[in-house]
Amino acid sequence: MAFTPKSKVPELSGIPWATRKSRTRKPSIPWSAPKEKTLNTPVEPNAHKLAILAQGQQAEIQALRLLESKGLVLVAQNHRCRCGEIDLIMAQGETAVVVEVRQRSNSRHGSALESVSSKKQSRVVRCAKLWWVQQGQRKFQHLRFDVIALENGAEPLWVQNAWQISN
Repeated sequence: MAFTPKSKVPELSGIPWATRKSRTRKPSIPWSAPKEKTLNTPVEPNAHKLAILAQGQQAEIQALRLLESKGLVLVAQNHRCRCGEIDLIMAQGETAVVVEVRQRSNSRHGSALESVSSKKQSRVVRCAKLWWVQQGQRKFQHLRFDVIALENGAEPLWVQNAWQISN
């Protein structure tokens, strides 16, 4: 049996792609200017997000002043790594104190202290372990996790040794 190039595949019934129509290309206009691609254009955050960021920075400054008045020394602020961010890293003698600052303007979704979930704790612990391996173990003997909770105009609540590292 000889192969003829004009022979077609027999009709395939029941297979949707066998009968699918090909798409027609959109006609291009040769005299029109190409569209400018805007890659990596910074998107400016809206005013609400900027206000929230400013409130967070004010809360961290307030927490830093409180801790410095208690005798702690600032080691790092807003330490970022691939795991997350540590708000404050303070020194108290031979102890590195990792501080999580939480602020709540209202208690509709719980207090500032209640907002430190186990997920947030594990993220801070991972970031603190990475910082400890890179820098901390050369300078400090111990590592402690504290929380400073700022509620709507009330005095800051400083919880020392808020949680421990679990293995």
